Amino acid sequence: MVVFYGLLLLIVSGVGIFRYKKLTVPFKILTWSVLFVFLCNVLSKLFSIKYKTNAPVLQVECIAEYIFYSLVYYYLFKNKKLKKLILLSIALVTIFFIVNASIFQPFDKVFPTNLYIPTQILYVLFSLLMFKQMLLYPLKINIIEQGVFWYNTAMLFYATTMFLNLGLTNIYAQHNHWDNYIFYFWYGIVSVFHILIGISILTDGKEINKSYA
Repeated sequence: MVVFYGLLLLIVSGVGIFRYKKLTVPFKILTWSVLFVFLCNVLSKLFSIKYKTNAPVLQVECIAEYIFYSLVYYYLFKNKKLKKLILLSIALVTIFFIVNASIFQPFDKVFPTNLYIPTQILYVLFSLLMFKQMLLYPLKINIIEQGVFWYNTAMLFYATTMFLNLGLTNIYAQHNHWDNYIFYFWYGIVSVFHILIGISILTDGKEINKSYA
């Protein structure tokens, strides 16, 4: 499963690089995010082997993903006040990340659940607002041919299913033999997420989303 996920990330990032000149700004950022996630996955394995923990990599990955995905939404949204709120959220979440990693959930020891949970809530909020914008400003193009639709669907799927995964963690913890369920469920979620991200990159184009070019 790990190898499959790594190959999936390489394929999706490769698609982004191949189509890079045709992509609008938010999807260029999205391409970089996939490359970053791939790098984090490689480093995570190396840290686990050498230091017996991959917490530092997961901490960095969590805050970096929020910055990447929020910037994608920043360029996709039309409302200027909403754009400013997104930039403000990036600043506040970054500050909270530093405080949390320094005091509450040590950078080198713990997965940043204190940061992870609120960012998932913000992803859901952003995705719902984006669907609202799509209804208010519909394009004369089939929705399944719009990269924005696939990206937004990916974010809504990712945020809501990860909430479910975290909610089931305590149940899994009571049954040690269920560890494999956590492993496969988590990789299943992120794999579907990046498949949807790949579709969004494939369907994006300046000729389609001129508003975001």
